[in-house]
Amino acid sequence: MSKSFALRSGVIAMSLFAASGFAATADQARDTSVPGKHAQHRQFDPVSRTQHSLESLARKLNLKEEQKAAWQTYADNALTRAQERSTQMQQQRAHKHEGQADTDTASRLDRMAQAMRERAQRMEKVAQDTRAIEAVLSPEQKTIFDLYWKAQFHHRMGHRPLS
Repeated sequence: MSKSFALRSGVIAMSLFAASGFAATADQARDTSVPGKHAQHRQFDPVSRTQHSLESLARKLNLKEEQKAAWQTYADNALTRAQERSTQMQQQRAHKHEGQADTDTASRLDRMAQAMRERAQRMEKVAQDTRAIEAVLSPEQKTIFDLYWKAQFHHRMGHRPLS
């Protein structure tokens, strides 16, 4: 057996071994406890995601003692909205297909319009809370705050930097 043949065989064997290891790791990482087409995906938890974002932002802002009360109010309001969203998502999952086939177009449009009004009201509250926290931040902290939430929005929307 030639040296180059043995070397190529060894490379092929190592490649197959590595590929089988990657496949086994992927199989172990997949969560099969949730039935359905996308069983490997975890369910989104608005409360934990909001908590993580708020903790990260608070570290970046390096809040002063006199700013902490306003921050706590902002964070509490954000967590309350996240808990409401979590409850709403659970209710939607529980009643996913109930009554949809029997509703007419006008009724569906009415429900959509109501949902949009409710979302607009929530967004107004977010804007109000944001104005309140920005009122106590320094110009540097405002810049950090704005850049952080802009990056969070782009990340959630699937936008990635071009670097």
